[in-house]
Amino acid sequence: MGQITETPAAPTASPAHAALSHNENSSQGAEMTSPSTKKPITRPQGKTKVAVVGAGYIADFHLDVLKETPDVDLVAICDVSQERAQSAAERYGAAHAVTDLTELKGLGVDVAHLAVPPDLHVKLTRALLESGVGVFVEKPIALDSKDARELAELADSLGLPLSVNHNNVFHPSFQRMMERIEAGEIGRVEHVQVTLSVPLRQLDAGDYSHWMFRAPRNIVFEQAVHPLSQIEHLLGAVQSATTTQLATTELHPGQTFHKRWSTSMVAERGTAEMYMAFGEPFTRSTIQVLGSDGSLEADLHHDQLNGEQKTLYLDFYNSYLAGAKRAKALKKDARKVLKDWSFFTLGVGARKDAFYVGMRDSIQAFHQALRSGKELPNNAWSALRVTEWAEAVAGDTSATPPPVPEFPDAGEARENEVVVLGGTGFIGRRVVARLLAKGENVTCITRRNHSLPPSIVEPAMEGKLRMIRASLGDEEGMARALKGARRCIHLATGNGNDWAEVQKIMVDGSARVAEQCSEAGVERLVYVSSIAALYTGPDGAPEGKINDSWDTDPEPEKRPLYSKGKAAAEKALKAVADRTGLKLVVARPGVVLGEGTPMQHSGLGLWVRDNHCVGWGRGDNELPLVLADDVADALVAATLAEGDGVDGQAINLCANPGITGHEAVKVLTEATGRKMEFHPRGLLTSQVMEIGKWVVKRVGRRKVGLPSYRDLKSRALISPFSSNLAREKLGWKPVEDKQEFLDKAIRIYGKKGA
Repeated sequence: MGQITETPAAPTASPAHAALSHNENSSQGAEMTSPSTKKPITRPQGKTKVAVVGAGYIADFHLDVLKETPDVDLVAICDVSQERAQSAAERYGAAHAVTDLTELKGLGVDVAHLAVPPDLHVKLTRALLESGVGVFVEKPIALDSKDARELAELADSLGLPLSVNHNNVFHPSFQRMMERIEAGEIGRVEHVQVTLSVPLRQLDAGDYSHWMFRAPRNIVFEQAVHPLSQIEHLLGAVQSATTTQLATTELHPGQTFHKRWSTSMVAERGTAEMYMAFGEPFTRSTIQVLGSDGSLEADLHHDQLNGEQKTLYLDFYNSYLAGAKRAKALKKDARKVLKDWSFFTLGVGARKDAFYVGMRDSIQAFHQALRSGKELPNNAWSALRVTEWAEAVAGDTSATPPPVPEFPDAGEARENEVVVLGGTGFIGRRVVARLLAKGENVTCITRRNHSLPPSIVEPAMEGKLRMIRASLGDEEGMARALKGARRCIHLATGNGNDWAEVQKIMVDGSARVAEQCSEAGVERLVYVSSIAALYTGPDGAPEGKINDSWDTDPEPEKRPLYSKGKAAAEKALKAVADRTGLKLVVARPGVVLGEGTPMQHSGLGLWVRDNHCVGWGRGDNELPLVLADDVADALVAATLAEGDGVDGQAINLCANPGITGHEAVKVLTEATGRKMEFHPRGLLTSQVMEIGKWVVKRVGRRKVGLPSYRDLKSRALISPFSSNLAREKLGWKPVEDKQEFLDKAIRIYGKKGA
């Protein structure tokens, strides 16, 4: 039975807002203010000098929009990482890259775009305002209404702009809906219905480290604030809400996640219902507004809008008109989406996808209002109301999140210590568990302490596992972890958005680990690479099978960054080992499956949708699959092996269960009860299609490289592997019985995918 919570919301002191009629624009209407403390907002003189704080994923959207925003001067990028700040500054032409917020005012910054995780919003917004810098903050403004109100009052008292990027208010289909509502098309707004059903790749992969998983209420502030900002726009302040959690799961002990929610709400100008589902295979995102004289429904996922109004005709003809008009509206919107995508791809039109347009119009509306003296859209008081909506929906799910464990001081390395980099990953945690089971002294190097599995937390808290926070490039942390160690396993992936980043993190970073191992007297380093470093096309095994050797793809420039990086990292590590005498083993797992890997694994094919897999070829060749547990067994064996049987060797870790991509998808269909389809496609056909896409992009003046047929052939994984060294030298016996393998690698998704 689901959990039911009823939350009354205290009315917000908003007399001006409450007086709005049903078709007024609430988020951009009269402010809810504290008249005694409010000062007029200071408007920029000349161009608005802007900084972006946080150089992560979402910051790129802000920076792309700011490039085309009139009268804006991008002055600085601020990030805790000087390297990230510098990289973003160079890409977008900012004059300064800094790591300290206090430097921004000295650079003349008027407004900072705050693009950092939600739990940092209040602290950094307050710091920026107190330093005299206005803020345009990513949603949500805060995680509770008390903080949101304090920020709004602080901004008012200082006369500084403070708005929130509730970009869904500017979603094109929602904007079209609002225009029709304000024109009186459906009469008085009475009820709003929202459906938000979306996939979450982190749930499939078992990666629960994201902020939204750290407390049950976080998902509301991460995802639900999008539709809630629209509901607030339509109905004003929330008065009460009743929430039922329809499906709940425990990610780790004490780490609860509510996957499905149903909420009924009462607001100052109507009522609302919202269904939310997270980690669902089918995406549905709609908002329907029921009025006294009609209804409108916006499909936010497809950027479509349709509606129905009363007519003077008899019911039978009224029903016909309703369907015909709906079909006409949907067809019109569908054609527009196709046209906009085609024109943008061909380089003859601007980017107009719904997400980008919402971001663009939200950001530009803020800057236009700031410069013109108009009311700021989605200002701090409007954002406070959205926060109150989120609190009302979350109800008593606002329980204290599981505490971040405070592990015992690591102290000095113990005798015969084994150090594991990347020990909290889906293979790494298996490696750590096996080493501990064998009675080894283990040090786990991790970048974070939250959302760790019990197999790591429990032995660490008991002092059986030495925990050190560090990462590639952290000289002091790595040196402390490796001092006195006997063996080291390097599972940390390291990657980047361009070759310069990959070279620095994956290649140079790994080489430095090898040097530090040598300096610390470590006997053996086991580096976990990938068969992606090899050429595995149909002509990739002249001897019939790909055997264990140091040979990587001789044409790495024709491969993607990850493959190129792994090949280069292997060579860099071998060079260090040859120079220093460090005993080095490079292990290359095949297509790793098992609990903790996504159901839609790219080794099976190209998943164009979560239930449609296009084969890397015909899909009838047996793939080099291997279980994560078997990979962990091999890595532990290689690390602890006495003598030098595998030292100085590159070993492949591929089992031979005799399963094709086509067969794996078929078993997924049987296990999940879903319609999972495999689409065979010849390599030459795929290449022709890829070249066609490339031509279209080049016509559109997009800088993209010519599709590599070599890489496409390599993805097909047609050449078989022998993996003899692991079997002969380490006694490795991976699961190769087909049915057992399917049980452990494919059928495990039966319950999850249902």
